[in-house]
Amino acid sequence: MWRTHFKVECANETLRQKLAARPMFNAYEAFNSLDINDDGRVTIDELKRMIQSRGYQVGEKEIYQVVDKMDKNKDGSVNFHEFREEMVPKSPNKRC
Repeated sequence: MWRTHFKVECANETLRQKLAARPMFNAYEAFNSLDINDDGRVTIDELKRMIQSRGYQVGEKEIYQVVDKMDKNKDGSVNFHEFREEMVPKSPNKRC
């Protein structure tokens, strides 16, 4: 179980580092593309709709887990501050 956890976290950090290295990546614009109704938060339904619009099928459990991981204040949605915190590399000077 721990091996899987560390492997997933390493993959997440690698993605964060790649996004940070892209000069055209903008966390605010990325967040706004997820916030379909422009209310300043991304809900489970909005995230699921975006993923399905890209041709991927995901279950409620998986979407809930993603939102739950990012949702620091546990209000059931992700605001921009929570989203940005998840996008910023946790160890900017090294890779896994």
